[in-house]
Parts: sequence; structure tokens; C-alpha cells
Amino acid sequence: MKSTIPPSAWLQRLQVNSLRAVFDHLPGVMFFAKDLQGRFTMANLAFAQRCGQPDEASLLGKTDADIFPPALAQAFRKKDLQICQTGQALPRIIELFPNEDGEQVWYETSKIPIFDIDGKACGVCGTVRSYEGTKAILEPYLKIEVAAEFIKDNLTEGLNIAKLAHLTGLSVRQFERKFFKVYQMSPRAYLVRMRVAAASDLLRETNLQLSEIAHQTGFYDASDFSRQFRRALKTSPTQYRRHATQNPDSPTLP
Repeated sequence: MKSTIPPSAWLQRLQVNSLRAVFDHLPGVMFFAKDLQGRFTMANLAFAQRCGQPDEASLLGKTDADIFPPALAQAFRKKDLQICQTGQALPRIIELFPNEDGEQVWYETSKIPIFDIDGKACGVCGTVRSYEGTKAILEPYLKIEVAAEFIKDNLTEGLNIAKLAHLTGLSVRQFERKFFKVYQMSPRAYLVRMRVAAASDLLRETNLQLSEIAHQTGFYDASDFSRQFRRALKTSPTQYRRHATQNPDSPTLP
């Protein structure tokens, strides 16, 4: 399906509510939007129900003061005004918000300004997620990151999967499965990638011989280094160095 409408014109024709509907399908995420007077103008069902309303329509037009205790409402309003006045987002705020039982617990909120067609701030929108739930989602990834950082800091060491698994508090099988899920590659492939990345830096920034670079980045020898480097970057270390010298602003290995 080919369209000749430029992106800017497409955005002007867009029905905002059709885009907002995506928030109805994000589990664990509450969404809202307010105008400059603090009145709710949009919300997904999860947010409306958390505010004690049966649906979005019942929430629209109300303010924080109509929904929340005075102290909470004042805190929310203060941040909203700050965002509208500065035009700057406040991402990942940790603040109190009522849970399903009405108790005030810590939630993670991100708020951004909304601008009208004249470029002026006309309100705020944001998402609210359980802080504990967010931690539970991120914790497995943070555990794996510990192992990834260890690999990067110890490129010349042989790969010890059992040791890496121990660092994360996981079994070897759990570690290998979670590592692949996070990085889309095995720990061994990640180690080679990090070695190649470190070697590419040395090729660009030093005049070291290939054998010395191989030694400093954990490859068995210059031959092994050249073979693994070519496999990763589709060019030899010598060709890479020559190109980097001639084109110092060329992109590096991601």
C-alpha cells in the first residue's frame, strides 16, 4: 500500500484517539492526559478504574482534586505545572499513588508535555506503573548485566559459564537461557564480540602489532585474532586499520 501523503500531513490527519488506544493493550501500564487546567482529557481503562471510575468517559473533565487526597492532588498538580512551564519531561519519577486497595504505595510515573499546533504546551500526558512490578521485570536483566560487565572487564580470561552463573545467582541452564534472551547471543558469542570491539579500538587508536592486540584482547594468537575479526566485521584487521586511518569519522563497531 503506497501513499503519497508526506509524514507531516499524515500526522495532521491522525485521529489522536486511535493512537491512544494502544495503551489499552499494554499490561501493567496506566495512561492519562490532562489539559492546562488539570482536567483529565484521556485515560486508558486501567487508569480510569484505579481512579474509581467505571470507564474513561466517567473520568474525563475531572481533576486530581476530585479523585485523590489533597496532599497527593497538590503534588501531582505542582509537577504538571512545572512540566507545562518548562516544556521538559519528567521521566521515571518515583512517587506515591493509590494501589488497588486505595493504599498509597510507590509507583513509577513518566510525564511529558503535550503541545498544540502552535507549539505551545497545552497539557501533560504520562504513564504510571507499579514500582515493585517494574523492579520484578527488570531484576532478571540486571542480574544478567552483572555477568556481561564481568565479561567485558575480563576479556583475556577463558569463559567460565559456571562462574558467570554464580555471579547472577542462577543455575547454568537458567543463566544461558536468560543471557540469550537479553543479548540474542550466547555468552561465548558475546565474549568474542567484546574482544573484537576492544581490538577495533586498538587498531584505530594505536600502532600496536596484531600479535600484541591479540594478546591484550584475549585471542589465542594473531592468526586466531584475524580469523575471528574477519568473521565478525567481514574485513581483515589490517584493512580495518587502513580504512579507519583514512576515514577517522567512520562509524565504529556497535
